[in-house]
Amino acid sequence: MNHRITNKVSIGGDNSGRITQTGIDAGGAETTMASLLGLVERLTTEVRGQELAKQEVLEDTLTDLAADLRAGDAAEPAVVRSRWEKVRGLLGGLTQFSEQIAKISEQVQKIFG
Repeated sequence: MNHRITNKVSIGGDNSGRITQTGIDAGGAETTMASLLGLVERLTTEVRGQELAKQEVLEDTLTDLAADLRAGDAAEPAVVRSRWEKVRGLLGGLTQFSEQIAKISEQVQKIFG
């Protein structure tokens, strides 16, 4: 799995030193993607069987999101972000899911910008 680098670097003027990149460790993207998939699957399990507004839409969107994450690098970042925003909107205001929502949002932001 390739690392997605979203940091922008602007270099102006003279530079006499080495240019280095930090913040990416080997295998980090795979671990993060696997962690995100685990969180989404856990949320899907917790949501299933509840009687929430738009339950079917919520479950379908979570299933599609999990399939996107399993696709790895083939996943379209815009699609993943859109699906997650839809889920987040449907679960908004439900305190029993707020911790899960925060964790998943953080991971989606790290991986897909």
